[in-house]
Amino acid sequence: MLFSQTGLAKYRYYRIALACAMGIMTLLLTLGIRIYEQAQVIAEDQQHVALHTVQKLEKLLEPASPAGKAVPLDLTLGCNVLQPTLQQNVARMQTLRSISVVSDGKLICSSLVGPLDLSLSDTLPSFSQGTTQLELRASKWSRVDTPTLILWHPSTPDNRNGELFVYNIGILSNFLLEPQPPYANHIVLNVGKQNLEYGKNAIISSNNLPHPPLLSEKSQKYDFSVSIFGEKASELAWNELPSHLPLSVLISLLTATAVYLLSGSRISLAYPISHGISHREFKVYCQPIINSDDGRCIGVETLMRWKNRRQEWVSPDVFIPLAEQHGLIISLTRYLIKTVADNLAVFPATPGFYVSINVAAQHFNNMEIVDDIRKLWLPAQPSVSLMLELTERTRLQELRAAEISQLKEMGILLAIDDFGTGHSSLSYLKTLNPDVLKIDQAFTASIGTDAINATVTDTIITLAQRLNLKLIAEGVETREQVDYLRKRKVDSLQGYYFARPMPIEVFPVWLERYQKSTQNRDPQDVQASV
Repeated sequence: MLFSQTGLAKYRYYRIALACAMGIMTLLLTLGIRIYEQAQVIAEDQQHVALHTVQKLEKLLEPASPAGKAVPLDLTLGCNVLQPTLQQNVARMQTLRSISVVSDGKLICSSLVGPLDLSLSDTLPSFSQGTTQLELRASKWSRVDTPTLILWHPSTPDNRNGELFVYNIGILSNFLLEPQPPYANHIVLNVGKQNLEYGKNAIISSNNLPHPPLLSEKSQKYDFSVSIFGEKASELAWNELPSHLPLSVLISLLTATAVYLLSGSRISLAYPISHGISHREFKVYCQPIINSDDGRCIGVETLMRWKNRRQEWVSPDVFIPLAEQHGLIISLTRYLIKTVADNLAVFPATPGFYVSINVAAQHFNNMEIVDDIRKLWLPAQPSVSLMLELTERTRLQELRAAEISQLKEMGILLAIDDFGTGHSSLSYLKTLNPDVLKIDQAFTASIGTDAINATVTDTIITLAQRLNLKLIAEGVETREQVDYLRKRKVDSLQGYYFARPMPIEVFPVWLERYQKSTQNRDPQDVQASV
């Protein structure tokens, strides 16, 4: 798959669109997370405001509890004796308006007005009935209906004796119920069905409240609760949107830039290879394969070398994996087959001479390799044979018997390259029915140095000979390796000992020199200088 200029432009637009989409998605996601987190924080702050208000009211009422009084009152004494003591207690507690004494179901004395004779059940029936100990109501002893908070502390279980603590809550509410915007625009004290709001010197019923509260916090000690009114936490969080935009936009821009650059890595790696194929930057090299018996050159393995447009040599270890990764290995192989077919004249027209080409397993998908050989190789009417090398590290199990059969019918030889370095080698022998096994250069290099790998090498040689398969040893570099392999009747040898890879057009010159140098000489004594 080559990249045309139109394809490059489309891919560039795709990268821009992908980067923009990811940037927008990141922006929305970042803002969503920030707003959600902000809403959670605001909700916690609103809860804290309500809880703090409840705690302040509890501290207000706490000194009036029996545990907070120094000496209990003697209710048998007259009001003229009790009133000074009550007034002292009011002064000591500071926040109280008055204290009244209840004896035998009657209010008998008040720190504010002195002697009284009022029925508790008529005046404050909820206290005498024991339904509550706290009541919010307007004052009965002032010209103005000032809101008061009355706390009842009975001294007997029948609620007929005790003390009434009256707080001027209308004044105290100015700091107890003070709003704390933006979390709480209004704070309301709820006692039963009566309510008192900050800044309003009047008691209202629950039915007259403007709208349901955001939340309510109930006291665990007294019969009251506090309600918070204001904007919802989510609404307040959305109001903070402008403050979150700069960071979110920055993160989204960084994400979009990263996506654009990363998505460009594919084209940045694939395009130079595609460009190199279309501009014939790849050069075909070949390395001779030598018959171990008589020293004749019986074939070559073709290799790709790349000198890019910057006149830099790129290693096959770099561009071959990249071509496989980006789906260009088939195009590269077609280029190789076509170039070899166009240069068949450089090879000798001797019987049995073959040209070996490395083929990736994915080239066998949908009979592509069969079609390519018919279109690119056979029309050239080659006088040499073609051998396809499949590396054992590729997924050879994907090959099908029908493809193998058609290749055999066309006279194509099959070889397993780097035999012994992959997995399930024996199953591949059955599937591929190869003509040749190539011993990997790692095993060849171990001859004389690594006893374990040398044993593996001997095993591969024995296996191939019992299966009547030809053997080619790669990476032959020393006289010792030549002797070792010839002694074990390995059919062919390939490596620097005989020749380094050379440009395909140089091969005829090398072959002529090699043939002259091997006349009347033992092949193992020949070491080419090319």
